[in-house]
Amino acid sequence: MPVFEVQPQLVVLYPQKMFKQFPLEKGTQVLGRGQDADIRLEDDLVSRRHCEISFDGTHVTVTDLGSTNGTFVDGCQIQTSILKDENRLQVGCMVLKVEFQAPQGLFDLKVYEESTKDPLTGVMNFKTFDNRSFGELSMARLNDLNLHVATVKLTNYESLQETQGEPCGDMVLKDMGRILREETRDHDLLARLNGDTFVLLVTSMQAEDARKHLEKICGTIQHHRFSWKDGLVPVNLQLKVCSRQGKEVGTLQEMLVQCL
Repeated sequence: MPVFEVQPQLVVLYPQKMFKQFPLEKGTQVLGRGQDADIRLEDDLVSRRHCEISFDGTHVTVTDLGSTNGTFVDGCQIQTSILKDENRLQVGCMVLKVEFQAPQGLFDLKVYEESTKDPLTGVMNFKTFDNRSFGELSMARLNDLNLHVATVKLTNYESLQETQGEPCGDMVLKDMGRILREETRDHDLLARLNGDTFVLLVTSMQAEDARKHLEKICGTIQHHRFSWKDGLVPVNLQLKVCSRQGKEVGTLQEMLVQCL
């Protein structure tokens, strides 16, 4: 079997509409907003010369260049850090990762997007949700914005599986996922957290308005006719919301604890 030289790609994970990949050749490239940056990112929170990305043939290293808003790896501000494929680099509100691959293997957007979805419900999987939440959390802290993390749990999921069978429970989850996708705003985040629970990240709303918005979504689900074998399936939901503003916004994990 032939052995290929590793060629990393720097991939923009968030915002999703700005998905892009930058091949990293051996040497050092400047990442920033300025015209002279080797890797240009259109984000007002990114400095003109924000950080350096260096590749020595084996390791990728990021070094902050005295940026205004700092350079973060996995949520921690750094001066210099090695980037591995499991790490998440955050500059401004943008979240990136290093993808190691053979030079002839192009990073395919369609394949990548499929890998970000929960196979049963079609919504985002939690790993991707976690990755993309970095930017929203950072924006809320920096700009004193409201941010809300919510969970929607199908509380009778186990009983449905026991009485109606696993396919019935899966059918309900698939329909819930579809309704949640349709009702969730484009700039909010939605994922399947675990077997019976979905998680949402909502921005640009006051706490009371966010709760009303989420309660309306739950109402839409509960009024849906879930049919199974010529009968209707009862659906019981539990909604929990954690609302924070500005510097009170913690990590995603901290906010999720309040919703579980």
